Amino acid sequence: MSRVKQFIALPTLLIPVAGMAAKAANAAAPAAQGDKPLNVLCVVCEDTGIQYFGCYGSKLDVTPTIDKLARDGVRYTHFFDVIGVSAPSRVALITGVYPTAIGANNMRSYATNGNFPEGVIPYYVVPPAGVKCYPEYLRAAGYYCTNNSKTDYQFPSPLTAWDDCSNNAEWKHAPAGMPFLAIYNFEESHESYVWVNRNKPLTVDPKDVPVPPYFPATDTVRRDIARVFSNVRLADQFLAQKLKELDDAGKTDNTIVIFYSDNGGPLLRQKRTVYEQGLHVPLIIRYPKGYKAGTVEDRICSFVDIPATIMSLIGMRPPIYMHGKAFAGKYEVKPREYAYAAQDRCDVYYDKVGSVRDRRFIYLRNYMPEIAGYLDAAYRRQMPLMMDILKERDAGRLDAVQMDYFNKPRPKEEFYDAEADPDNIHNLINDKRYAADIDRLRRAHNQWVHDFNDLWFLPEKELSELMMPGGVQRTVEPLVVVSGKDGASIFCPTEGSSIAYQINGKGFTPKHWMLYTKPLALKKGDVLTAIGVRAGFKNSPTITFTENE
Repeated sequence: MSRVKQFIALPTLLIPVAGMAAKAANAAAPAAQGDKPLNVLCVVCEDTGIQYFGCYGSKLDVTPTIDKLARDGVRYTHFFDVIGVSAPSRVALITGVYPTAIGANNMRSYATNGNFPEGVIPYYVVPPAGVKCYPEYLRAAGYYCTNNSKTDYQFPSPLTAWDDCSNNAEWKHAPAGMPFLAIYNFEESHESYVWVNRNKPLTVDPKDVPVPPYFPATDTVRRDIARVFSNVRLADQFLAQKLKELDDAGKTDNTIVIFYSDNGGPLLRQKRTVYEQGLHVPLIIRYPKGYKAGTVEDRICSFVDIPATIMSLIGMRPPIYMHGKAFAGKYEVKPREYAYAAQDRCDVYYDKVGSVRDRRFIYLRNYMPEIAGYLDAAYRRQMPLMMDILKERDAGRLDAVQMDYFNKPRPKEEFYDAEADPDNIHNLINDKRYAADIDRLRRAHNQWVHDFNDLWFLPEKELSELMMPGGVQRTVEPLVVVSGKDGASIFCPTEGSSIAYQINGKGFTPKHWMLYTKPLALKKGDVLTAIGVRAGFKNSPTITFTENE
């Protein structure tokens, strides 16, 4: 079967057709403590690996709130991204599907800011029909879902995904008695704030920061690492604010709090890579009333597991198409053996690297070994650290470890003891003592590629054409409204679509759109407004219907 045919066939083979998803979501009741469904609050920081947190071993005291959250909850020691950069990783976080499997692993497929390769038409990723943003399932089950406010999903956030997706989105806006899922994204730990915040006071002394062996320990490098720690301190303060808001509203005893990062560290050889420090991120889950407080969980978890796990935590069965599986809650499955990741185009530069991680080792395969690991991204060169390292390189002052990332060709394979060597400095691929483990992880990578990733090897020009033929974004077909004894039913011919609606010009508010899941009981004179939605498509034309009976 060709790649294109396989992609088109995927909805039929694995994904429920339009309408089935909403029906399945309605059939599952939220978990509850007493008679109240549980809320879920997620705080997500950007570009932050585990090395910056006290509860994960940092000796710099910049995360007192996060460290306390770990003491009060469950700290996961082996939680891994699927790629060390935001947009593809956020595809996994919102769909529960590997971005490589649906053609979403290139960084910002619709970039129009100059950081895009010539000859490729920008495109929105179109997930297979039936793949939904997981908050839609929660909305269908009666949850109020908010995102404040970063999306970066490789497609515009569908109108049906959130009750509110904006800088003003708050769980506090939920109608009385309605449980919520609320996600808050903290941006100041992002790579760009290493230079944006350069004139802000530092929380730590540059002399005290750990310098990875792949960096020269110059004053500029130390200062920028200190800036990263200082930005993480701001993330800690942000979490403290969100926890206080829960306390002040009396919601703490009925809310699960989840803290994680959208990818690993913001610096060179961390962000954009599938090395340990690009993938290994914090995950803490605090349950109400001290449940499992102080637990340390060493099972392997992946970004693709987050949607299924959040659904499981509130008692909802995850849809069968999700590649991720629940690692907690009612539908928890046995621990996975491996976490998988893959690197693709970042900005204008192409690379292709696959990695697989078990609880000790990480295996990497370089599919383009003829190029260096270092990609000269213009965006990253705004960082003083980056320019200082390049100056040291050009002056011949980097040692062999520091030069390794700039050398070409690279080995076709790399293998590291990630627990003993978290910086991934000592490549053990030719060490016979590890031959059995190397072969085991090599075979695991091959199997993952076989099972999930035919689209991963499609050239981006062809991928763009597959998603948006002729460079034109497809449009959801017009809706049809039929009024009957059960109420007003809305139908959309586009496979995999969802429907947003308002009655008399509003949902909960005039700006809010309800998610359609079943026929609507309208009164005479009520005006129904509806829009068809599918991720990666343009919305359907808006239709209106007036009830005359």
